[in-house]
Amino acid sequence: MANPQYESMLATARQRLARHDPADIARRAGVTWQDGRFTVSTLGRIVTVTVSELTVQPALGMWHTLTLLHYLDLADGTPLSGKMMAFGQYPEGMVRGGGFDRRAETDIRLHLGLLPPEELRRRLLALGAALEPSNADLCARIPFLPRYPLWLRIWFADEEFPASGRLLLDESAPHYLTIEDAVTVGSLILDQLTGAQHWAV
Repeated sequence: MANPQYESMLATARQRLARHDPADIARRAGVTWQDGRFTVSTLGRIVTVTVSELTVQPALGMWHTLTLLHYLDLADGTPLSGKMMAFGQYPEGMVRGGGFDRRAETDIRLHLGLLPPEELRRRLLALGAALEPSNADLCARIPFLPRYPLWLRIWFADEEFPASGRLLLDESAPHYLTIEDAVTVGSLILDQLTGAQHWAV
């Protein structure tokens, strides 16, 4: 079924990308440009974006596709800082980002933090995540796009305390996606991990 909002946003993304030199996009976004196509790694998958038709193969969900195109348009090459931040710390992100932070904390407390640790690790590895040392019970770096990682930090529930945790971004994130896109990315990842179907990945 056609989605007029998505089609309009896709047309805008196509127009914006056409303004840039593809080689510059590749350099700033950390992707490969060859034979009229970008090659991009996203959540453990390799996809190609054909610029002339603006198609993505293998196909991704529509909102995943749109955020990928926005990333190619907005990426400015800023290096990763290695410092984590909440979504609510985005410029002008107090309302949208803060609301998403609360949603993520709820999903972790009620769903992810109650999973057997090995099952959560399995789901994370399926998204191309890498486990990292941390003072949390589990910390995973999730590579949504080459220069747009997220971190999931979880303390699992025990007899004394409920599960807790956060989904975090690198401080360079605003150089690659808007707060609206960031919330879409976070929602895609949470839905993939919890098995919800709010967003098609």
